[in-house]
Amino acid sequence: MVHLITVFFIALFIIAYIQDRRKVLNGFFLTLALISVMGSLAYETVQNPGTFITYIFVFLFGLIVILLAFGGFGLIIFSFFNTIKIYQKEGIRLKNSLLLVIGIGILFLNIARILNLDQYIPTQLDFLFSFASFCLAYVGFFLFMFAVSSLLYQIYYPKLDKDYIIILGSGLIDGYKVPPLLQSRIKKGLNFYRKQLEKNNKKAYVIFSGGQGKDERLPEAEAMAKFAKTLGLEEEQIILESQSKNTYENMKFSAEKMTSSNKKAVFVTNNYHLLRAGIYAKRANIDADGIGARTAFYYIPNAFIREFIAFMNLYRKYHLIILSIGFVLNIILTALYLYLN
Repeated sequence: MVHLITVFFIALFIIAYIQDRRKVLNGFFLTLALISVMGSLAYETVQNPGTFITYIFVFLFGLIVILLAFGGFGLIIFSFFNTIKIYQKEGIRLKNSLLLVIGIGILFLNIARILNLDQYIPTQLDFLFSFASFCLAYVGFFLFMFAVSSLLYQIYYPKLDKDYIIILGSGLIDGYKVPPLLQSRIKKGLNFYRKQLEKNNKKAYVIFSGGQGKDERLPEAEAMAKFAKTLGLEEEQIILESQSKNTYENMKFSAEKMTSSNKKAVFVTNNYHLLRAGIYAKRANIDADGIGARTAFYYIPNAFIREFIAFMNLYRKYHLIILSIGFVLNIILTALYLYLN
């Protein structure tokens, strides 16, 4: 029976993943599958102790215990060192401080727990702490699912048959220079372009997508195209989409530039941005998945947190409804507790 449950959850994950790689539910189904695998290993360990499976289970279980016991402490330390690194590289800005805020928050919660600070709070306000715990658990759950789904989405080996390669823009340096982050996207897209040309002798059109910001001298698409030409991309293969202001518009306006009846496409962005870009591609009716350009490791944590915030904002109405229900339930439970005691 235990093994049948494991097979069921693995099959559920595989079906969901094949159906749509962009769903965050894929991360949830994979987590269920992995938990069920651990259950099967535990069952076999109890039934047949001393076997090779026993050693595998003990190792994995010990690893999980270590992560749960010291993961929070490790995250606090990492948040401080990583923030120092990104400050040195990118400057002291609010968007570069998100991981530090999380690290400080975790540190404060641990100090509050150790000092038992909630004993100084009136019982009538207990619902605020229980609601705060509910919010942390809720956001933590989605953060974990988003992280797992993002990693899954990066496992993609596109067929070399694309009509279009969409390269998403980002900000320019001094209003006209293509920064290293954006250069990595362009180079990744052109590597795919050349690989497809070499293997299948098929030229794809490269759509450079990005509008002009208030502090930019020219549209990002134009700056990207100029840089791509220095790398050898032919003028006739270039399509400019220079109206978009965000990722959804990148996809929507790029779709309007596609004239091919098949419209086989792939989009290129940085790896931390892939999943959300894929969701927007679906909303823009582009049947395409993405390939991710590498990003400097120090930059990923803060960028990923920004991506998660943007993802949560996509479904903010649903989250607000659930959190509102949780808030009301906590008030009701606190009131019942006070009434019964």
